[in-house]
Amino acid sequence: MKSVYANYFEIKGSNYEIGFRLGKMISGNPSLIGRLVAETRVISPEGENKIIMMFDRYCQGLNEEIQGFSDALNIEKSKIIFYRLTYLAPACSQIVILPGLSKNNHTLLARNYDYRETMDDFCLCKTTVSGKYAHIGTNVMQFGRGEGINECGLAVSQSSCGKPVNNYMGGKKPQIMGLQFWVVVRTLLENCSNVEEAIQFIDTMPIACNINLILADKSGKAALVEIIDGEKGVDLIHEKSDKKCLMATNHAHIDTMKKLDPYAIKNSIIRYECMEKWIASNRQVNEDNLKELLLTPYPNGLMLKYYDDFFGTIKSLIFNLDLGRVNICWGGLNENNWQSFSFSEKFSPMSLEQQIKKDNTPPDFFALQTIWNDSGIILESGREMDMDTITKVEEQ
Repeated sequence: MKSVYANYFEIKGSNYEIGFRLGKMISGNPSLIGRLVAETRVISPEGENKIIMMFDRYCQGLNEEIQGFSDALNIEKSKIIFYRLTYLAPACSQIVILPGLSKNNHTLLARNYDYRETMDDFCLCKTTVSGKYAHIGTNVMQFGRGEGINECGLAVSQSSCGKPVNNYMGGKKPQIMGLQFWVVVRTLLENCSNVEEAIQFIDTMPIACNINLILADKSGKAALVEIIDGEKGVDLIHEKSDKKCLMATNHAHIDTMKKLDPYAIKNSIIRYECMEKWIASNRQVNEDNLKELLLTPYPNGLMLKYYDDFFGTIKSLIFNLDLGRVNICWGGLNENNWQSFSFSEKFSPMSLEQQIKKDNTPPDFFALQTIWNDSGIILESGREMDMDTITKVEEQ
């Protein structure tokens, strides 16, 4: 067991005012500053200009927020790691339930976010930027969002899709210059009121990371948007659709996208099949049985304990879109208790000590399997491979 602290707070104002307040909030925390700010420039002047231009076009206000943050800490913007960071994409499981399948006839979105505990903010905040939609979500490096719900009843969550895109050895090199998921999620929450608007917004955005986005709104619409190397596929459902739920783990699920990345690690397939079996046995879904699914340990549920291999459950969340409410439990452990927040209730700042439970990763957890039968497939289903071998296969 290990103790961590989860923090909850609300921030309001212009982007610059919000950034300045964030900087003041961490000014007395050298270890946190060390995670967010480098000692020297982390990006070239040319690269910085390109990113600033991209943020100004697709994520308006974010540059001003970063400026406020740097002013509060009296540092140069070029030292802020957010501009440069492309670390390993996290593993996650997510599922959206339409009213026809939920017991209270509400739209429910649930997800587990799995990563390494030393690389997460452990913060949930309510953000109200002047002139934009207020939203409640968890922070990624202060400025980004991992998932969230906005005041209009739109919720957005994500999981990585296929091999992580980053600049590290063994990672997949970015195929386009574009945005990372934490910027995409926040931009959609602040600028879109429903699923259709979010899909249209996504079509305009250059997105460099490979992700599965799930979008849902309180009208009973939901969509899975898969993005691989800049290519996008969409599975849209609504109340009149035969399909009443969408699920995603860490591989491609839409057939046209499977052709682009026909591989999946074993644990991703097992988590997806776990959700399929769970849906088949729960024809009236409610928040209580969703909580049980999220907190039941793998392979019978979605909770993961393998933090040292970047597969530990950081947080479990359930969004009730009709009520504008989010329930969150840190560490995937019942003993940490669920906390509830909504737009109709006062958001009280607090800090809570929470526990995480680590375990050794099973030996076949990262076994690679094929998910698309095509003449071009050269890997055998279930064959275990390391990241260097996968890179060699892709180069071939």
